[in-house]
Amino acid sequence: MTTTTAGAPLESDEDDAKSSKSSTDDDSNADEALYDEMIGGVEGDYTLSPSDPTTNSAMGSAGENQRDEIKEVERMAQGETRILRIWRAVVGIIIMGAGALVSWGTYHYLDKQLEDETIDKFNLFVNSIEDASLVHFQGMVDSCRALSRAMTAQSNTYNRKFPFFTMDNWEVHASEARKLGGIEAFVFVPWLSGSDEIQEFNSYVGNHSLDWQLESIDVFKMYNPSHANHSFATSPSTVVYELLSRQPTTGGDMVLPMWTLSPPSASGYAIMLANMYPFFAKQINVAISTRALGLGEMNTETGQSLDNTVGLDAHNAYHTNLHNTTTVGNFSSSTQAHGLVVQPVFRHLSDTTIMFKTTTEDEANVNDTDPTNRNGIGGFLLGLFGFDAYLVNILPTGIRGITVLIKNDCGDEFTYNLNGHEATFLGTGDLSDSAYARLTREISFDNVIYPQKKFSNQFVTGNGGYCSYTYSVTPTDIYMQDNESNLPIIFTIVVAAIFAVMVAAFFIYDMQVDKRNKKMVNTAARSNAIVSSIFPSTIRDRLLAGPEQGMSGNPTGLFLQPTKTHLKSFLTNALSYTDAHGKVADDDDIIVLASKPIADLFTDTTVMFADISGFTAWSSVREPSQVFTLLETVYRAFDLIAKKRGVFKVETVGDCYVAVCGLPDPRRDHAVVMARFALDCLFRMQSLSKKLEVILGPDTGDLGMRIGLHSGPVTAGVLRGERSRFQLFGDTMNTASRMESTGDVNRVQVSEETAKLLAHAGKEHWLIPREKPVEAKGKGILSTYWLKRGGVASSLGNLVDQKNGSFQEDVSSSPLASAGLTEKTNRLIGWNVEVMFGLLKNIVFATRKNTQATNTEFRAEFEAKHARMVVDGHSTILDEVEEVIWLPRHHDGNAQENNTTSHADIDPVIADELLTYVTGIASIYNENPFHNFEHASHVTMSVVKLLSRIVAPSEVDYENSKSGERNDGNSTLHDHTYGITSDPLTQFACVLSALIHDADHPGIPNAQLVKEAQPLAQRYNGKSVAEQNSVELAWNLLMDDRFRNLRCAIYATEAELKRFRQLVVNSVMATDIVDKELKALRNARWEKAFKDVVEAPPADNSNIENVNRKATIVIEHLIQASDVAHTMQHWHIYRKWNERFFVECYQAYRDGRAEKNPAEFWYDGEIGFFDFYIIPLAKKLKDCGVFGVSSDEYLNYATKNRNEWEARGQEIVSDMVEQTKSLVASTIAGHGSTSSICD
Repeated sequence: MTTTTAGAPLESDEDDAKSSKSSTDDDSNADEALYDEMIGGVEGDYTLSPSDPTTNSAMGSAGENQRDEIKEVERMAQGETRILRIWRAVVGIIIMGAGALVSWGTYHYLDKQLEDETIDKFNLFVNSIEDASLVHFQGMVDSCRALSRAMTAQSNTYNRKFPFFTMDNWEVHASEARKLGGIEAFVFVPWLSGSDEIQEFNSYVGNHSLDWQLESIDVFKMYNPSHANHSFATSPSTVVYELLSRQPTTGGDMVLPMWTLSPPSASGYAIMLANMYPFFAKQINVAISTRALGLGEMNTETGQSLDNTVGLDAHNAYHTNLHNTTTVGNFSSSTQAHGLVVQPVFRHLSDTTIMFKTTTEDEANVNDTDPTNRNGIGGFLLGLFGFDAYLVNILPTGIRGITVLIKNDCGDEFTYNLNGHEATFLGTGDLSDSAYARLTREISFDNVIYPQKKFSNQFVTGNGGYCSYTYSVTPTDIYMQDNESNLPIIFTIVVAAIFAVMVAAFFIYDMQVDKRNKKMVNTAARSNAIVSSIFPSTIRDRLLAGPEQGMSGNPTGLFLQPTKTHLKSFLTNALSYTDAHGKVADDDDIIVLASKPIADLFTDTTVMFADISGFTAWSSVREPSQVFTLLETVYRAFDLIAKKRGVFKVETVGDCYVAVCGLPDPRRDHAVVMARFALDCLFRMQSLSKKLEVILGPDTGDLGMRIGLHSGPVTAGVLRGERSRFQLFGDTMNTASRMESTGDVNRVQVSEETAKLLAHAGKEHWLIPREKPVEAKGKGILSTYWLKRGGVASSLGNLVDQKNGSFQEDVSSSPLASAGLTEKTNRLIGWNVEVMFGLLKNIVFATRKNTQATNTEFRAEFEAKHARMVVDGHSTILDEVEEVIWLPRHHDGNAQENNTTSHADIDPVIADELLTYVTGIASIYNENPFHNFEHASHVTMSVVKLLSRIVAPSEVDYENSKSGERNDGNSTLHDHTYGITSDPLTQFACVLSALIHDADHPGIPNAQLVKEAQPLAQRYNGKSVAEQNSVELAWNLLMDDRFRNLRCAIYATEAELKRFRQLVVNSVMATDIVDKELKALRNARWEKAFKDVVEAPPADNSNIENVNRKATIVIEHLIQASDVAHTMQHWHIYRKWNERFFVECYQAYRDGRAEKNPAEFWYDGEIGFFDFYIIPLAKKLKDCGVFGVSSDEYLNYATKNRNEWEARGQEIVSDMVEQTKSLVASTIAGHGSTSSICD
């Protein structure tokens, strides 16, 4: 009996169908022959005359009985046939109805999905508009307040009292504020009250007006070379006057003459000293009452007033920079929507508190004050701005049809249409599409402009004074049409076509079934006649009763099932070990041993062994959790493929995956299915390894698989006992294992038996004979084949969820794309960012808890002190190395709370800046064989591992320790590890130092740089040249303005910045292990700190310096050990980096930048390196007592690698020399140059 799993039709099904059909035809023919023989025999035995009535009666009776049997069967069949016809019609109607319903549902579902997607995109664009607008308005508010405060500060500093005040360098300050705030013009209007003050101000004007105006014109022309020939007003009025009447102002409590203006007035537009109060009385009164910034009404007249101040040409020029033309639609640049911002200018800095700190109700509730008292205000800044400046360049190019209705509670409404970067002014009123009013999103700016509203009910906008502004963003038909798609119609047609094909196939199948049923009815009638003629009717009825009932009337039981069916049932439903009475058997119960095992022989199977190549070396430098992450991810993916392919997974042994096809459900195409499965696994492994490299670190993407296939019989069954398992035994398993072990990485090797089965199935084009026979242990010489990777159409894309199918990272839109880096480098960048981002979370969490926020100005001041690495020929980076770096004291409770830092919020901007910074560091690295970014990542991985292995003494009782006590478990951990575990900044500095320590390394030693008198060597006084250069480049990059937020996350105070810098300098300088003077100093410091190794005492005042000295030494040795970690890791990893270093040294020798050929000293040099540096360093890691099992691990690997090198080193050096020479020769032949011999 041939069975198959659901949804996996086999090639053997067709053969079985043919066999079944042939069997049925043969049975029918046999029955018919037997029936004819019986009838013929009667006629032959009794040769009677036709005229004999007996004969006629007998013949008539026999023929009548036959016809009766046929009629009876036909009558019984007719009932069943009638039911089948009814069900046929019902099923047909159901299928057609289901097709119509599913088609209708598909269309409406996809149409709704498309609409939802369009709305989601619209909401994303609205979010972009909101974010950009909030930034713009915040910039406007900040620039106005900053300019106001600068004026107040200058007035107080030089004792220039308002209103008789002219700001020095007015145009410099005002133009910068305009640029930052998107404001077209600033006007300062001093507050004059009374005729005496007006007359005094007129006298003041006569002595100062021309001076500041000429100065402003010069500054404006310098900042705007295109306006160099522009004419400006230089003969303004000399007295305060009323603009409408053109008469001098003689008195009044509220006189606000236009004084300083930015940009300067154009020739013919001078209205300086005109009283502005009549035009802005409402806004000015509110400003006096609230002492706060606010926005006035929005109108087009404000734009026209700009024409009368800065000039029409200057106004149009400003909008020309925003739009492609000076006019948009039917509206000129001066008639578009413009707004007014009013900012009080206070007499004293103490009066500016309300302007910058409105965080409490008491500070926000400022009662109205008598205007004559001026409420501490000396004047007002009036800012004029166009709203189109805040709407351009928000949407991406190609996005059209989004309207923005700008409205306020003063009754103004203006509508703009956004098309990509452009913002088109449509006109006044609400001109948005009402058909999409349900999608309208409101954006309010009160939190930015009027933060006082949150705390004070007295702060009211509207009624022509201050106005509260909102954006109403609505899509249009153009936007909705741009996002339309024909996919709903296409999918509906496809679904309808599928159901139409199903209906046609159903009726064709039904016709064939009906035809077969008619034939079976005829055969059954003949058989019934034969049986009836031989057996009594009761026996016949039991025989024809069917398989549900046996001869005795009892139901057939499991004991009648075939062995394979019983095995399948057993594997599906676990059996329990019980005796005949249902009791669970004891350990020594003979019944368990006496029962028959569940096992069988399967003659036609194909077995696969798959092993991860390089896994042993890879796992030796990983944490256990990382090892299991790799195995679980890869093998789970294989399990999913096996389930889809109908392959049975047998087991996993270490990193070896064993599967079989052909059991428990036998199938004839087992070799073909297994070949496809093997390639699916190979492709999946390659995609997953590259994806996992971002998580698991360097070299993960280089992992591959060796796969071997062999076909033959296996014994399969359940080996009972503790943890029973389904297992396979036999020579097929051994051979399949040999196919894997003798194969190549990322290739599938198949045995000759499997190859024959594939060729028999017409798949010989999948096979490539292996050039040389394989000598397999216990098998002798074997002829094998490679499976073509491109020859089999793998359907992995159909087997695995596309969301998780493969790692297709889109780097086109990533910052990495512009860096021109390789795919592997990009993956290493991603891993480094992932590691450092986790440490940044710890820093941010600790900073928020233990550090007060630093004033922005003070932060800029102390950052300026450390902005650049100072190298002036007298002072170098090496001079900054500290003997003792003081780490922070222990804070109670930090250890427990640090466990929750994964939930700490961190600004996504910081992550973006970190990615950009690490990408920049990767770009600085040269493409050396050894000193490259890949090796730096390897060093970083070792640092991370050592930091994670820092442990406390085993006797610390964490469960019973009480939080808050000085000697609790966390405090003991802090003391034992010299404070390293308690300071996330220290850990981040260690990781960063590992990442940057070889940046821009030239690929030659420092001594050669000094000998060549390179500029770098002279710059750093011939000491630690490459190391100092790396620190300077990396530090200067970090101090770039692009990484301001990243720096804020790393350190919050000047003390933290200093400690961070000291840690980086000390750590990177520690990697210079060649300088004998530095090495001697480090050894002396080690002796001083660890001369008598004892348990670290509590960190009280008498021991703080000693504890910090030990911490400094431990950190330096941590980075030193990580720099040469490959020598203290698996032999394969040591060989890999040792060979790369050899190639780099040989390249330097070949280029004339090294005195000796490395081949001459490499073998002895490595032994000396192990004996005098590596092994002593590993012992120091053990002696400091904080690295747990890692110290033993590093020391053991170092000793083993040293012994292995002593035994095989000379042979290895010879191989490296030959390989390097061959590589040089091929490089010369292929490129005419030997500039690079290591790819």
